[in-house]
Amino acid sequence: MNSHTVTTSTARVADNPDLKPLIQFVTVALPVGWVLLTIPFLLDMPVEPFVLGTLFLGLVLPSVVLTRRDPTASMRQLLRDTVRPPRPLWVLLPAAVMIPGAVAGVAALLGVGVPLTASFVVNLAVMNVLSSLVVVNLWEEMAWAGFVQRRAMARWGFAGGSVVTALAFTGVHLPLSLYGAHGIGDVAYNIGVMVVSGVGMRLIIGAFDEWGHRSILALGLIHATFNASSVLLEPGSEWVRYAVTFLLGLGAWALHRRTTTVTSAPARRRVAAAARRADHTSTRSASRRGARSS
Repeated sequence: MNSHTVTTSTARVADNPDLKPLIQFVTVALPVGWVLLTIPFLLDMPVEPFVLGTLFLGLVLPSVVLTRRDPTASMRQLLRDTVRPPRPLWVLLPAAVMIPGAVAGVAALLGVGVPLTASFVVNLAVMNVLSSLVVVNLWEEMAWAGFVQRRAMARWGFAGGSVVTALAFTGVHLPLSLYGAHGIGDVAYNIGVMVVSGVGMRLIIGAFDEWGHRSILALGLIHATFNASSVLLEPGSEWVRYAVTFLLGLGAWALHRRTTTVTSAPARRRVAAAARRADHTSTRSASRRGARSS
């Protein structure tokens, strides 16, 4: 699927495929992320405040500034996309349960899941998912999905733009690969799982961005449930979450390709019919002019 197909058949709004805003964003986000996320590692400090600093200084701030400077974009529209529910509203249901449900199911089959009780699930939904959504993930996806991924997909297509966004996400968060590592092998493993799970997440988010008619609220919810799914697993079983997310991403990609092909076929037929009518009208006009001249 090429970028032209994505722009014409799947996007409700034509996103800017220009490379310059993406380079400018990464130019700010990378050094901010590396500096702020390395400080707590070196000084043995809590990482959470520095994660928030990276979010608002390295991601949200440049996305706001660059959106305001882009004549083809609207900051007001981006904020509207960030807080409004998806259309149809039921898209929130799979966005909320897809990743944790799949992780819990696979973990149960493998015997690496934690016991699930009603109080545990309610606490997970309220304390983990909703708080993370409001404080972090909604604004994180305003930057990553609303600013970066939409532009990357407009330039490189659905899969290409998703992979580029995942690599940029991994690059900004690269210092996190040092946490808990006891050697170069652990660092390499941590980078690998960030890339694999990141690609899966971006494929899911790219598909839901279209299915939810560009509601970033649904995308932030997906990101929040991915983060919260870690508590569904016993220690040492985090690989289940990464593998499940990657496989779900491949499934979302396949379903997106199928739905895009199905929905764009009638449009292609309408365009072809219009072209035939235009050719027929042009031929008749030429025949009439020829008859009058003779």
